[in-house]
Amino acid sequence: MASQNRDERGIKMNLSILLSVLLIIGSSLASAGSLSSVKCQGGDGPNPLADISHQLSPRIDVFDTEGSVQELILWERKGLVAYRNHRGMIYYLPLSSSKSHRLGSSRFPLSQVKDQGDRYLSIKNRATVLDTEAALWLNWPHHREVRHLYWHRFLGRESLFSIHSSLVGPRQQRIEVLSFNDRGIKPHLCNLVASPGEMFHLGEGHVYPYVFLYKVKKGIDSTFVSYYNIQIEGELIGVPTCRLYKAGHYSTKIPGNVTEVYQFPELMQGNNNMFVVKTDNPQRQLLWDDGTYGCRYYQFGGRDPMVLNSKQAVIATWDEAEGLNLIYPRRLVDGQPMTLSLLKGQVVGPIKKEHLALSDDGKLLLVAAELKNAPEHSGRKIIKINLQNF
Repeated sequence: MASQNRDERGIKMNLSILLSVLLIIGSSLASAGSLSSVKCQGGDGPNPLADISHQLSPRIDVFDTEGSVQELILWERKGLVAYRNHRGMIYYLPLSSSKSHRLGSSRFPLSQVKDQGDRYLSIKNRATVLDTEAALWLNWPHHREVRHLYWHRFLGRESLFSIHSSLVGPRQQRIEVLSFNDRGIKPHLCNLVASPGEMFHLGEGHVYPYVFLYKVKKGIDSTFVSYYNIQIEGELIGVPTCRLYKAGHYSTKIPGNVTEVYQFPELMQGNNNMFVVKTDNPQRQLLWDDGTYGCRYYQFGGRDPMVLNSKQAVIATWDEAEGLNLIYPRRLVDGQPMTLSLLKGQVVGPIKKEHLALSDDGKLLLVAAELKNAPEHSGRKIIKINLQNF
């Protein structure tokens, strides 16, 4: 591989740097996986919220926040939660107290993408970051809308990786991955050619140096889906290129239109990855494709299934009558997923994905919601739910 890299790129590296790069690439390639053709018949599946609910009475703490919470981000390493209120003020709140501390302000929503050091807050769809330790806004001269992928630390430098997609031909898309750091902007370009009727879309659940994509080809009331990973190599060896790897496809059609696709790379076992495919089909709203536990469709009675954390096999739903439910497709009772029923009759909705945060170990859930019987106009507060005993 080293010889090939030298031939292709003409870059001379000393032995120690070369070995480090090879180790990083080798480790990353192992996480990409290789999904063969999957035939998922499934069936409509039962409503996971019916009959198989587990009533839990966890410890619940309510924090008095500064204003009504719009978005929240859990900073586990520091034991903090960062949030933005209805006036655009940004605060952090220690989970061990109820005192908020102001960090800054933004009229734009906060991105849910977190850095490992719990230092930066990025603004959704914009090349703007708040360095909370330096109390400094970082703005890059990039005016197109981007979607943030992940933060990555390499050679002592934190970079925010984001993506922009555009059409450059009748069947050609340009995928531009940008890394933002204190040295500026670095682009990584991929030109993807699709067959007639096909289109690439950005999935969720990325791990550096990979970007997860899925390709759809629509039929009558159905969709063919294939998975891909783009390997971003430029940050490792200085060349702004990327490679596309096909990770698998479904030999059976997905009913309806595919609206979102998630992968769970850290829960992968061998070559068996785990995927969630959301559709607009009312009877088969979600395909749970688990290489270890099987492939099955579920319907949620019109509720919107939400993936909270790519490190946990959990789906959340909200309903004004039923409350908040956490569904565990890997925890089966009589062949059906275990469901936790939380906050029923205690809060006012709606509750969306930006109002929820689940810890990486699945033991702590934060919810931004308005309490029932609270004073008028009190807005959304932060509710901490301890799931240690589940």
